[in-house]
Amino acid sequence: MNKNRKIRRSRDRLIAGVCAGLAEYFKINPWVIRGLFIILLIIPHIQFLAFCIYVVLIGIMPAPKDSFFSNFNTLFGKGKEADIHKNKRSASGRRIIKDVHERDIH
Repeated sequence: MNKNRKIRRSRDRLIAGVCAGLAEYFKINPWVIRGLFIILLIIPHIQFLAFCIYVVLIGIMPAPKDSFFSNFNTLFGKGKEADIHKNKRSASGRRIIKDVHERDIH
């Protein structure tokens, strides 16, 4: 296997892209993984475990970079690079403020 490959959710999704992402990683047909998951959901004592694993994989597996859901990474602290310019500080630790408009206070 190629060690540079990363597992991520797929754009070829039915629900969240987890099964298709796993299939792309292992280079197999997505319907094989989906079929196995459906079989696990039919077995009575494994249903809850299979559902929990699927939900955990939705949270763990990153969305494709150009996906709508990739913007939600900021909720988990991964997108803080965009906020750096908002909170710039000088070498002395003071906040730098730009585009300030003065008003007279009466």
